[in-house]
Amino acid sequence: MNNQFRWKKDAAHCCAEFGAEDGIDPRYIITQHARKKSSRKELQLCKEATRIISLVLTGETGQPLLRDLQVLSVQPEHEGQLCVTVGHYAADIQVSDTEVLDALKRVQGLLRTALAHALHRKHTPALSFHYVGVLGKGDY
Repeated sequence: MNNQFRWKKDAAHCCAEFGAEDGIDPRYIITQHARKKSSRKELQLCKEATRIISLVLTGETGQPLLRDLQVLSVQPEHEGQLCVTVGHYAADIQVSDTEVLDALKRVQGLLRTALAHALHRKHTPALSFHYVGVLGKGDY
């Protein structure tokens, strides 16, 4: 009996059906959802972008809806794009997610301009926003 057929016969006792990855060492399987580790420069960029976006939202936008936003994190999303996660820390505000995201999209140009002035990079990263809602007292 061939070794390949012997392996299939022995493996049939261990699983219900065979998959495409059966018999392959797991170290060599590359998953689609695996993200590369962020480099030191990307982490520096995210930290600086967090600081700049927080300052612009609290002072330069002139909109009370955006003034109360807290920037929770900035993470690299794709090449040249940052994902900004924001939330409200004022519990007395009743706004919908779409209102906040629309207001953020309206000031996206102002935020990218401030990033371009402060970062001194050849290409300013694009911004995408994620709104988590109203934060409790222990959340921030």
